[in-house]
Amino acid sequence: MVHTLAVDTDEVYERVVTGVAALEGTEPVELPPLFDAIDPDALATVFETTASGRRRSGTVEFTYAGHQIHVSFDETGDTVVTID
Repeated sequence: MVHTLAVDTDEVYERVVTGVAALEGTEPVELPPLFDAIDPDALATVFETTASGRRRSGTVEFTYAGHQIHVSFDETGDTVVTID
């Protein structure tokens, strides 16, 4: 089953942890550190606006707490976090 979650935060790493915690029925602090799966700072900066002012787009996939995480960014600045 795949879940796409809309979490009220701009930080991608918070969306991942909060989403997995919701699916697991636990508090985010009960999950393993996200850093064990991916560097949260790197995840946040991968698709930042370039020096020329253009937004980057693409996809990052990784496994966290037994879930496949798919983060998509588009040129409009929209970020979609999907947890499988």
